Amino acid sequence: MIFAPDCLEGKRVLVSGASSGLGQATAVQMSRCGASIVLCGRDRERLEATLSDLSGSDHQVVAADISSADTAYAMTKTAIADGGPLHGVFYSAGQSTVAPVRLTKDKHLDEAFGAAVFGAFGVARAVSGKGALVDKGSLIFMSSVAATRGRQGMSAYSASKAAIGGLVRSMAIELAPRGIRVNGIAAGAVATAMHNNFADNVNEEMLASYRNLHLLGFGEPDDVANYAVFLMSDAARWVTGQDILLDGGYTAK
Repeated sequence: MIFAPDCLEGKRVLVSGASSGLGQATAVQMSRCGASIVLCGRDRERLEATLSDLSGSDHQVVAADISSADTAYAMTKTAIADGGPLHGVFYSAGQSTVAPVRLTKDKHLDEAFGAAVFGAFGVARAVSGKGALVDKGSLIFMSSVAATRGRQGMSAYSASKAAIGGLVRSMAIELAPRGIRVNGIAAGAVATAMHNNFADNVNEEMLASYRNLHLLGFGEPDDVANYAVFLMSDAARWVTGQDILLDGGYTAK
């Protein structure tokens, strides 16, 4: 353990995308630090598998498709009604959409902006309401270096991550009077199932070139999870409105 096992004691945290990848790793790590976790995702069976890996008790599973703002709002309100107000949110949902602009159609935009942006707005709307989130809480939204660094075929994905940065900054201003912090984590390439799917569909030369753009190589899900624990904890009480880079040196070049 890097963190004290009670550094999130008494906090109730909603984690979206908790059935795999960054959401799963973050849910596990936060539970080890004493938090009660509300696991959110589309696949209840996979959420139950994550639940079995959590430390502690008083956790909750809420299965829902959050690809629209209204469904994400309803899911969050249900979780709050069933288990009480939240102390924080870690929002990680969406998918990587790869297509050149000339071939990008509505279905690609729906894929890129669905859970990643519309779902994030739905959760944000729900937790902004009275009694939904305790004062001095913490909201964390996953973003990407793609929000500020262009790559071929990533226009829709980059645009969706740039939208998260705008949400973070404006929401931080709205919620500051209550001491609620709102931040994003702009990650580089992390070895999740989504990343591995990309790696399996490019040649070794292209993959090596992409890896070399990260001075410290590709990240692991726990790298993000550890950063999220810090941002959720009282140690980050003076951090808000930031889209924080966590990229293994990708943007240093």
